[in-house]
Amino acid sequence: MIKALSELEVKVLKALWKLGKKVSADVLAHEAGLPVSSVMSAIELLKSKGLVRVEDIVWKSVRVSDEGVKYINELPEEKLIRVLDECGGSAHIKELLKVFDRKELNIAINWARRRGWIQIVGGVVRLVKKGVAYAERDILRRALAGLRVSVSEPNYEIVRGLARRGLVLVSDVIERYVELTDEGLKLASTLPKVTVISRLSSDVLKRGIWRSAIIRPYNVSAEPPLAYPGRKHYYVEFLEMFREIMRDLGFEEIDGDYVELEFWNFDALFQAQDHPARDIHDTLQVLNPQLGSLKGIEDLVSRVKEVHENGGSCGSRGWGYRWSLDIARRVILRTHTTALTIKYLAYHKEPPIRVFTIGRVFRAESIDYKHLPEFYQLDGIIMEKGFTFRKLLGLLKEVAYRIGVKELKFKPGYFPFTEPSVEGYVKLEGIGWVEVFGAGLFRPEILHALGVKYPVGAWGLGLERFAMAVLGFNDIRDLFSYDVSKLRNYVIRW
Repeated sequence: MIKALSELEVKVLKALWKLGKKVSADVLAHEAGLPVSSVMSAIELLKSKGLVRVEDIVWKSVRVSDEGVKYINELPEEKLIRVLDECGGSAHIKELLKVFDRKELNIAINWARRRGWIQIVGGVVRLVKKGVAYAERDILRRALAGLRVSVSEPNYEIVRGLARRGLVLVSDVIERYVELTDEGLKLASTLPKVTVISRLSSDVLKRGIWRSAIIRPYNVSAEPPLAYPGRKHYYVEFLEMFREIMRDLGFEEIDGDYVELEFWNFDALFQAQDHPARDIHDTLQVLNPQLGSLKGIEDLVSRVKEVHENGGSCGSRGWGYRWSLDIARRVILRTHTTALTIKYLAYHKEPPIRVFTIGRVFRAESIDYKHLPEFYQLDGIIMEKGFTFRKLLGLLKEVAYRIGVKELKFKPGYFPFTEPSVEGYVKLEGIGWVEVFGAGLFRPEILHALGVKYPVGAWGLGLERFAMAVLGFNDIRDLFSYDVSKLRNYVIRW
């Protein structure tokens, strides 16, 4: 049995044997010269080996509240009795309000009536019995320095009453007591004569202590404790991997603000101001400020207005309506990151350009297995001399292949700002084909308004749905899970 004990357990057993009685963990720690936390660990080990008995005693820790400090010397009901006595045994409530504030007087009357000290007739408070609350004030004074009481003590009911009045704060304190069992007593009596070693140090070897000591054996077949090193969330790793792929393909990352003007989010992309996607039920509008500024880009604003109303000089008929500057100035949470790439293109008009952005976008969506009101989107544009729609499809296939998508298909699509346009779908296990991106070549109206003379390919990709296909999830909410066990056990697939 001795060989099965650690040095810590031996120290605690020796201290218990020396004390010779049931003691608290604090007293035992002081005797053994050990931290209380170490003693508590040793107690649990000794208890499992049947060498000690443990008893947990629950005490009530009592502290005076801020309210209680005001009444250390005199409770409200005692003050009422004193004032009534000074007034000849009775006083009208209106007179008492000159001495008390209303809250304190209500408290005083309530408790004085409960104790049978007063009567109230016609608004007059009459003294029936002179009373004092010695016991309550004694508890308050003792609780100033911290007081412990047992629920079995007679004054515990007084403590409960003071707690209900908010004059003291009561909390549970568990104190652990420990004593030796018969087996523990028998073993502990031999310990002063024996040295137990659980670690061979150079000092032990030099002094030859190991020759007469009991050396605790090691269990070399025991499993080591599981170690969980820190790791990134799998969705964060997915986003970083996507960034690396885009950089490998020669793209530069750009960034921008969540809050944007409708001009950049919609108008610069040739999306009509009466388009359903701009409705308040789909777009989250900022209440303050409601309107932003377009100063400094008046020429661009004028060309955008022109292509919306009549197509300008690019051969388009436009949308044929009266374009509103106030609508274009409305402040919203961006609904797609194309608002950022189109702004970049407005200031960078010469090829070659390869840029992308990964950021959050916001839409008025109901949450379900494939929709969130806030999600990540990857947006990219590429401008090169002689760039074609076929080259765009090839680029998108390459991105999907590198990210690990096994099944991808294209379908013809329509978007207000690209022509020709395409929709990209990936297959989710148990769900089927799900749209993950839209792409195409920017329309002539957009390029004309921006003053760009070369073809520009653009795409917006919903990263959450793409991640579901790559990571093997069929519910978009799993991407934001904070279940630690799921994070620990998930196997990264790249």
